[in-house]
Amino acid sequence: MARGNVPGAAALLAAGIGVLCYHLGSDRLDFAAHYVAGLGGTMLLLSLVTILPPALPRSWAALAVTALSCGIGAGCEALIFVEGGFDLVDVSNQSLGAVTAGLIFVSWPVNGAVAVAVWILLALAFLGGGACLVGTW
Repeated sequence: MARGNVPGAAALLAAGIGVLCYHLGSDRLDFAAHYVAGLGGTMLLLSLVTILPPALPRSWAALAVTALSCGIGAGCEALIFVEGGFDLVDVSNQSLGAVTAGLIFVSWPVNGAVAVAVWILLALAFLGGGACLVGTW
């Protein structure tokens, strides 16, 4: 496998294993949905680190974006998805997906136009997949 494909393959593997483990360990697929959405949303934000000129060293930028993503997830849970009430378990699952994306991003740099495009397409697919899984519990 080419080095440029490793981040996308790692993210795909993390999403697959995460959904499988949540499915086997819980009867609520919305847990998996929050994990996958957190993974995808953070990947989408992290793609900006590769596209925009660097303001911070890559690892610090990834840490900042991952923390921002966790905050956005908590904010969405509190302000947008209010019908079910604030659920700290949902925020935790989303944050776990966000941290997974951050670790992958720091461990295997996303470099080159093709790798960034794959990273963004996977991020959008994970966000869509998370939206689909929410409706299946």
